[in-house]
Amino acid sequence: MKLHLSRRDFSLAAANVIAGSLAGGSLLGAGSAWGQAKKEINLGTFGSIDAQNYIRAKGLAPKIFGPNVKTEFVTVRAGSEVISAMAGGSLDMCNLGSSPLVVGYANGAPVSLVYIYKNITDSEALVVQNSANIRTLADLKGKRVGLPFNTSVHFAALAAMKNAGLGVNDVRLINMRADTIASAWSRREIDASYIWVPVIPQLVADGGTVLFKTGDLNASGLVMFDAFAVRDDFKKKNPELVLAFLKDFEQIAVTFKQNPKDVVDTMTKFLGVDEAAVMRSLNTFHPVPAKEQMTAMWLGKPGEKDAAVVKTLQIQADFLKETGQINELPKDLNGLIDKTFVAQMA
Repeated sequence: MKLHLSRRDFSLAAANVIAGSLAGGSLLGAGSAWGQAKKEINLGTFGSIDAQNYIRAKGLAPKIFGPNVKTEFVTVRAGSEVISAMAGGSLDMCNLGSSPLVVGYANGAPVSLVYIYKNITDSEALVVQNSANIRTLADLKGKRVGLPFNTSVHFAALAAMKNAGLGVNDVRLINMRADTIASAWSRREIDASYIWVPVIPQLVADGGTVLFKTGDLNASGLVMFDAFAVRDDFKKKNPELVLAFLKDFEQIAVTFKQNPKDVVDTMTKFLGVDEAAVMRSLNTFHPVPAKEQMTAMWLGKPGEKDAAVVKTLQIQADFLKETGQINELPKDLNGLIDKTFVAQMA
């Protein structure tokens, strides 16, 4: 399968969003740090229960950005769209899975991984139809599994299959957008799906069982994660914005874990979802503090080249090459990672 990074019309909401304190302070006013130059930033979100939408819903943007920063809120549906938009210069920062980052890097996209957004343990999982007679991963042989390609769940599915002794041709993997999986499931067009919250509970409620969670891959030495990506040109011109955002994100992540009532009250109203949906997202959100990211279990310190994240990205690249999603393996995946921001935070 050849990589297809199609461009689409992104919905832009005029909102001072995400990037938490891109003006240089943890949810504090921008003050005079911005100088007189007018700045602009395009920030991405998957339209979910995340820090970006929390900031927007709470009306915190004026305190975060200051008067000289124009922000646009860009809604995306898949990691491939994030990479495509960054390559085209229409998106500056966004969270996404590690697989599309590798695909983008292998194809020359000017994008850097600057921070681990979350540790994926139970927010992504393989759900099987109760009627499909799938009791173990080995039982997936010959079955139809729907999932979005070039995503973290795609890689997790391939890794799980390999651990179970299954090759890429043993299972019928079907490329599907996340927002179409529930309907295909209800029509019984697929036997299983490797997907994320909030789709997982929908499938379970409609005759499904969680068979495998992405966190189960940790036993094989893989660290599965979502990351924040930044367009390289934007990062070079506005490093203070990137650093300030990441600092604010760490504070918001603490709020998500320590004050869930505030988050539930805020997001149910803003997104029009029920409390149970918000709590599911909060319960499967596992942030990784900057100090922890500096250890060999994650990014490692500047100069270290064999930390767990790089090892995982290399294995992902091997899978992507094997399945035809990239033509050539990147020479050095350390080049995808910029640790300077996390190092300053730690």
